[in-house]
Amino acid sequence: MGNRESMAERRIDEDDPSELALGSGLYRRARPASEPPSVSNCSSDPELRSEAWGDCATAYELFAEGVTRPFAEDAVRLVKLGTGSRVLDVAAGTGAFALAAARQGAEVLATDFSAEMLSSLDEKCRRLGLTGVTTAEMDGQSLALPDASFDLAASLFGLMFFADHDRGLSELHRVLKPGGRAIVASWASPARVEMMRLLGDATMQAMISLPTAFEPPRWTALADARKLKQRLLGLGFARAHVVSVAHVWTFERAQHLAEILPLATPSSSALFNHLSAEERGRFVAALVDDLQARQGDGPYAVTNEAVIAVATKGAD
Repeated sequence: MGNRESMAERRIDEDDPSELALGSGLYRRARPASEPPSVSNCSSDPELRSEAWGDCATAYELFAEGVTRPFAEDAVRLVKLGTGSRVLDVAAGTGAFALAAARQGAEVLATDFSAEMLSSLDEKCRRLGLTGVTTAEMDGQSLALPDASFDLAASLFGLMFFADHDRGLSELHRVLKPGGRAIVASWASPARVEMMRLLGDATMQAMISLPTAFEPPRWTALADARKLKQRLLGLGFARAHVVSVAHVWTFERAQHLAEILPLATPSSSALFNHLSAEERGRFVAALVDDLQARQGDGPYAVTNEAVIAVATKGAD
């Protein structure tokens, strides 16, 4: 790697809208050619395709166990759940929140538009002996469910990928009973999600030249706690509050990060598949080198922050 500047010392300005990150690396708005290369999705909205999530199901399962599960457990503690509570988990993925709610005695309907994700959740429930989770393939922006039928409606790290956030949030509101609560989680500002910064830094260190993205990733629209609260109130919720939560993801091998993250979401998978074998090698080497330069031979720790919103539907 030569006498390059350590990317661990580089800092992204989280108040600069031109500096953004998605799981596959750093995104920038158009920059002069003299500036470092930027990262693009390399595909048009891959998160909107159910088959793309199906292709990522195995890697996402490993990712969720280490990264999103602690946030799901936080979410359960932020609401009142008990035996018989009717819970909807929208864009449930491999079911971190659904499982956490079922362990509290709730009756959970977990929906997702990816059959492969739901199959993984069904298998996990059988393995764990959990009988309180039912799954159904469904579009979270147009739920085939009756009004006012759930005590709690949730979407953790799922609704943030929807093409229409307001439509997804409105569907959560619609299916809630009066006084019911919605809970929504999204990543915080990209500068506060270390795994994204690491991947973006590795992309630049590896000198990978990719097309420039001119629009920020869709999920960043939910990353600001104040704006998210106002959006929920504007959609008809009677009350809303948003908390910021950080968790540390630990792993023994620096290569673990390089093995999971590039394949854990459709956009990151699209990026990695776009690279040549030589570019992939440079990317992985840069990522591992950065981790080892900062944290030696491990264990390795990566801090990620999310926002979790809890909103209450008014009583009729």
